[in-house]
Amino acid sequence: MILCETEIFSIDENWLPQPPPPMTPEPKQQVELTRRLLVQEKDMIEEALKASRGRVFGPTGAAAKLGIPRSTLESKIKSRKIDKNRFRTLSEI
Repeated sequence: MILCETEIFSIDENWLPQPPPPMTPEPKQQVELTRRLLVQEKDMIEEALKASRGRVFGPTGAAAKLGIPRSTLESKIKSRKIDKNRFRTLSEI
């Protein structure tokens, strides 16, 4: 029950809970995070290609090592401009 001594009901806004400020990173931080994630992803792909000697698919391929579909890895290799052939040994070329 709310009682009011006047015709106009008002409350002190300090009594109301305030929502926390949104936790959005500043644009500069977003760019830095995105860049760092892309570099880390490229490093992981190159390590998987190195371990699989440039092989992308199959049970011992880089896609299997990374746990992603072959088509996804091929797309990432292309977009990151990774030369998968540089990881092959001379006997495989």
